[in-house]
Amino acid sequence: MSCTVCDFIKAKKGMLFEDEQMAIMLAPKPAVPGHIILAPKTHAAILEQVPDFVIGKMFDKANKVSIAVFETLGAEGTNILVNNGIAAGQRVNHFLINVVPRRENDNLSLLWQPKQLSEEEMSTIELKLKEESGNIGVFEKEKEKPKEEKKPEEIKEEQEEENYLLKQLERLP
Repeated sequence: MSCTVCDFIKAKKGMLFEDEQMAIMLAPKPAVPGHIILAPKTHAAILEQVPDFVIGKMFDKANKVSIAVFETLGAEGTNILVNNGIAAGQRVNHFLINVVPRRENDNLSLLWQPKQLSEEEMSTIELKLKEESGNIGVFEKEKEKPKEEKKPEEIKEEQEEENYLLKQLERLP
């Protein structure tokens, strides 16, 4: 099955940044000019399928993207959004973080009417969530990559650099 986001990543259209785990690119169908998306390179339909260490890195980069949007595009605000699942407005079958530049009176509405819940409803929801929240605080770490052995010439270069620095320190009064 083909994924439009995976295809977009492979084509490198509008690519602003990429590494082995994620891609940052201009949204192909932007909500406003300058709309940027961040996507894991490994296909994952929803947030829960993306490893914790990748999510952490993606939100770190989303923060940097937001700063860049303020500084370079003159945005007055940003929305950093995740539409996680069809019921939440997710339109593609690939997890994305959206960074949307905002300006006053840009006519893009993301507002909703808050609901007033009873104390009983709040207590019931709280109890249910507490029962299932045992894994909060458990962080999935990236597997360590095998360490590459250095070649003898690399070791020699490092030693020469180290000796040079030591000699320079010895010269100090």
